[in-house]
Amino acid sequence: MHLIEKTIRYIVLAGVFALPFIVFIVTPSLFFPFITGKNFAFRIIVEIITGSWLALAIVSVRYRPRRSWILLAFAILTLVIAIADLQGVNPFKSFWSNFERMDGWVTLAHLFAYLVVAISIIDTEKLWKRLWQVSLAVSLFVCIYGLLQLAGLKTLGQGGASGLTARLDSTFGNPIYLAAYLLFNIFIAALLWVQQRLEQSSTVRPAKGSGAKHNAITIMPMSFLYGGIIVIDTIVLFFTGTRGTILGLIGGVIVASILYLLSTRGAGQSRLAIGLLAGILVVSGGFWAIRTQGWVKDVGFLSRLATISLSDATTKSRLLNIGMAWQGVKEKPILGWGQENYAVVFDKYYDPRMYAQEPWFDRVHNIVMDWLVAGGFLGLLSYLSIFAAALWALWRGIFSYTDAFSSEEKSILTGLLAGYFFHDLFVFDNITSYILFATVLAYIAWREADARAAMRIPMKGELGMKALPVAALCGAALVWGSAWYVNARSLAENRALLSAIAPQSSGVLTNLENFKKAISYGTIGTQETREQLAQAASSIASAQNVANDVKQQFFDTAGKEMQLQAQESPLDARFPLFLGILLDSYGDYADGALALEKSHELSPKKQSILYEMGSNALARGDTKAALEDFKQAFELEESNITARLFYAAALIRTGNDALADQILAPALETGEAADARIAAAYAARGRYDKIVELWKARVKAMPDDSQSYFTLSAAYYAAGNSAQAIVVLQDVAKKIPSITTQAQTYIDQIRAGTAPKAH
Repeated sequence: MHLIEKTIRYIVLAGVFALPFIVFIVTPSLFFPFITGKNFAFRIIVEIITGSWLALAIVSVRYRPRRSWILLAFAILTLVIAIADLQGVNPFKSFWSNFERMDGWVTLAHLFAYLVVAISIIDTEKLWKRLWQVSLAVSLFVCIYGLLQLAGLKTLGQGGASGLTARLDSTFGNPIYLAAYLLFNIFIAALLWVQQRLEQSSTVRPAKGSGAKHNAITIMPMSFLYGGIIVIDTIVLFFTGTRGTILGLIGGVIVASILYLLSTRGAGQSRLAIGLLAGILVVSGGFWAIRTQGWVKDVGFLSRLATISLSDATTKSRLLNIGMAWQGVKEKPILGWGQENYAVVFDKYYDPRMYAQEPWFDRVHNIVMDWLVAGGFLGLLSYLSIFAAALWALWRGIFSYTDAFSSEEKSILTGLLAGYFFHDLFVFDNITSYILFATVLAYIAWREADARAAMRIPMKGELGMKALPVAALCGAALVWGSAWYVNARSLAENRALLSAIAPQSSGVLTNLENFKKAISYGTIGTQETREQLAQAASSIASAQNVANDVKQQFFDTAGKEMQLQAQESPLDARFPLFLGILLDSYGDYADGALALEKSHELSPKKQSILYEMGSNALARGDTKAALEDFKQAFELEESNITARLFYAAALIRTGNDALADQILAPALETGEAADARIAAAYAARGRYDKIVELWKARVKAMPDDSQSYFTLSAAYYAAGNSAQAIVVLQDVAKKIPSITTQAQTYIDQIRAGTAPKAH
């Protein structure tokens, strides 16, 4: 092999074998440290190996991939989604995504490139085995870090307490991402375990003498090692508390076991599959029987599994999201809205019953609906065709004489695909699971194509090895150009954004300059930079230690940038809302009302927008408009306690006490009516007697909340009933002795006439 050829091949292999290690990358120096570092590393590595591989593939057919339905299906998906993104509602975002997700077509294209390279360059079973072993070794260290989090020796990426109730996230920063990663590695370990056992049986049975015994002895420790990794990875996966993935793992094992039972011959060979099915049945039944026990709540993943139901808040939000997504699919059924545009669908078809969830969703949390929204039915069918092609590659042997996989291998890989698909019905992917999915697809495609000696993809005009130096230079130029265009400016923007939101010793003007610098790059993070700028400008509007001219600079810059973002994303309600909040924070209520009205037009059923509109109307002195806004928010979903309180407060301010009492009645019983908005509305009219009623109800509903007694006392004091105010404090001091000193201090203030009043 030519030296240059060998060097380039080793570069490609080194890049492929480096990819499993990106899970360790956490970059505190970047915005979204658990996401961006991993993704930038993946893109740069893929660009390097693709450019290097192209140099080889151009000059020699041996480096080109064999014909494969999997490769064709992935190519079709990449093409269909490219068309969907171009005709979507925000092509730029669809192509580039943002820092929080780093998804979009650019990631899909990189995954396709990686798939092609992996199929082409990893051309022996030994190399594949080494790659899987590297992945398992990395997963073991990932799990060790997770177990250290469980023990409290390492902090959780998203914060929270350690111990049995913790949801482990290791180096991923998100339990869901870690769970998906471990799901793949558990099945990969099972695959290697089976292959090792098959190798052991084929080595020991026919062989004679000490050589066979030596092979068996060396094989057995590896089997134990793979089994240990399965156990450790499974334990950590369960402690992520990711219910969809846990059920996906169980479902995948069931699928693999049943398929093996159906495809194998001989009772002895089926014992493990039967044991697994029986074990799952017994454990599941046992857990169902004890799910209501008190100790179950003390173990995080058990508690989460025990609460699975259609009435569970997470399940309800998933189902509501599916309903909203379907409305979007009906509007654009063929090619969808383009990637990264579910936020537009979410706003337009917002279901008011989502009020208790986070206000912004950019994923449906269901792979079928996510692809339907992104690429329509053509996109979904293209995605599903990848699974169909993989299953065909695994099982086509039953229709021909050539079978690339053993019954055990086919069953395990099919179980993996089933478990992964089930997992994706409830959550969404990130780069680490994408890489493993593409790697598994590449392995299946290579095994199947190699077994039937499929022809490699031809190219007109064979250049030969003499052209390799020139091809290598062209590949290097391609790598440098793509890395610069795809990554360099985005990385610079990311760093500038992080500097912009970090405290600066030189003052907030330095932050503003960093915001401007970040925006000037005009890459994937511009939207997020503008959002952060708007929030920063809004927060310093009331800051006492910031000069007015500095505030004005923030306001001018943020206002201009949010207007530009609203123009670039004309169907996204988020940006006129942020603009309206910004304008309100600087007292420009008239323009703020226009921006908020625009946001309301784009998302007419989102209560949080109506709250801002109502607050804006109150600031403008238009109580009638405020009442209408709050009424509309309440009537959209009457179980929304926040909307109920806003509406009641508006009724109180307009003097409609009868209707206000009616609206507040359910909240009064639960103590939720003792709210600052309600108290402020009554205080504005001098109705401290009504404030007393609020806190009397609160004390009755929450008798162990000592602070409620102090506020009730303050309400009595404000109403002019000092004697009763003292009685309340004396009673609570007897009930809760630990607050006796605090109660006496307030009693003394009441008697001296210096106590604060409730409002």
